[in-house]
Amino acid sequence: MLLAAFFALFPITPAFAGESFFSSASIIREEASSLRDEALDLVRTPTDTEHNGLFGTVMVAGGAGIAYIFDENIRESVREHRNQTLDKIADVGNAIGNPLVHIGMAGMVYGGGVLAGSQKWQETGKMLGEAVLLTDAATLVLKESIGRGRPYVNGDKGSFKPLQFDSDYDSMPSMHVASSFAAASVMSGASESPWAKAAYYSAATFVGLSRIVDDQHWASDVILGAAIGELCGRIVARHHANGKRRFTLAPIISGHSAFLGLSAAW
Repeated sequence: MLLAAFFALFPITPAFAGESFFSSASIIREEASSLRDEALDLVRTPTDTEHNGLFGTVMVAGGAGIAYIFDENIRESVREHRNQTLDKIADVGNAIGNPLVHIGMAGMVYGGGVLAGSQKWQETGKMLGEAVLLTDAATLVLKESIGRGRPYVNGDKGSFKPLQFDSDYDSMPSMHVASSFAAASVMSGASESPWAKAAYYSAATFVGLSRIVDDQHWASDVILGAAIGELCGRIVARHHANGKRRFTLAPIISGHSAFLGLSAAW
């Protein structure tokens, strides 16, 4: 399947004039190969004993497991303190955690890098788009395979209906949180400021808390989503460090408009 996301940028500027473009066939071949390698890395890493992958898996499983035990208690505690102001704050977190927002952000970062002539930010934009797409794909597979009921359905943390493809039963893991942590991982890696790094992860954490307040996810859903997003962000960073691109993000010019095309193949 070939997915493409296009984002309107700016009127045509000279910055785009010298851009080269790939044919559709070459994009499909390149990205199919790229995604295959990255998907394999994503599957292997959780059991990798040489680079602490297995250790990380055990830690995440332990954290999610402990959260699972207290999921209903956490939900009840949040519900007791829930009010109109808190709901409005949570709405902000839900909005900034939308994966489509992160895809748009990737386009803006890349486009800004092109206009500024900054290779660093062009690369960061590519990495951001790749990390979010990889994260969302992995999360979607898990969500539908696990089929966990959302808290608002019946308040039962142990309610599961695998492979039902029902939005009421795709709670684990949280895609909003996973996508947010993937973005935070990439953006923090591009920054040298500890304050900026803290801000990125604080924003991602805010999204997670908002999903709990909004009764869309259990705490364990949030923990697992955060771990998946961080893992995908690191995998993309590692492959870029090795000179391996996973997705193509390139300017597309049509008439008097310029767009960014972000494509992934699987």
